[in-house]
Amino acid sequence: MMFQGNKVFNASFDVFANNYHSVRPGYPAQLFEDVRRQCGIDSNLRVLEIGAGSGIATVELAKLGCHIIAIEPGAHLAAIAREQTKKFENVEVSEMTFEDFRSTDKFDTVLAFTAFHWLSKGDRFQQVLDLLNDSGNLVLVWNSFFQSDSPAVVDINMAYREFLPDIYSKESRVVDVNEGVLLKLNQREQEVVANPLFYPVLLTKYLTIYNYDDQTYPKLLNTFPKIVEIEEEKRLKFLGHIAEIVKHHGKISVPVLTTLIVCQKRNSFIKAVANPKGGS
Repeated sequence: MMFQGNKVFNASFDVFANNYHSVRPGYPAQLFEDVRRQCGIDSNLRVLEIGAGSGIATVELAKLGCHIIAIEPGAHLAAIAREQTKKFENVEVSEMTFEDFRSTDKFDTVLAFTAFHWLSKGDRFQQVLDLLNDSGNLVLVWNSFFQSDSPAVVDINMAYREFLPDIYSKESRVVDVNEGVLLKLNQREQEVVANPLFYPVLLTKYLTIYNYDDQTYPKLLNTFPKIVEIEEEKRLKFLGHIAEIVKHHGKISVPVLTTLIVCQKRNSFIKAVANPKGGS
């Protein structure tokens, strides 16, 4: 898992691990129910979670009773994940990258929550395939951050242009920002659909609105790579101005679109279609 030439644990997710855990959105309860039903997850299944972060999804997966190996390359995030899951005997958190992970055992399900795009491209689908048993599932989830059409967002977009013109070269309209987010999401989906090793059997979306105040919204921005890379004095000045904007408006609402894709091994899916159970 690389981040502009560095291991991902040098990126914003681990540098500001406490921020990440306290303000990053989780995932809808219905999503975990859909995953449980689609993948048949119970206490007998072995699950591998890629890029567990601070354990936001790991805790919810643990409640399903399956045995989980959660791998996370960031030392600070892994420590939080261990603390969050310490009451679950069915969870093991390992500090390592997915590329370095090795196992002679096969898994029933491999999951990645807002993490799969960080894996080194090339053989990531093949590595997942090799870790799954014949009937195993690959579960991919992404949280996509959109902008709400509100006066607070208009002021914030102006602040991006004023304080960070070298990164955000022009003041963006909400519709343009959201179109860009949707385009990136579509590209991720198309990559999954086009790969020759897996076949998507479920693709669904969940929309959740999160409200942030002048304390929590700057912390949220402080977990995004483009912001974290900014020189500290400049970054803190920008975040301070953002806090003032949000305080002036009272709050800011952030629409988060969660995408769930469940895939089966392509060969296994073809065999299942050719040999259906039941029928007349």
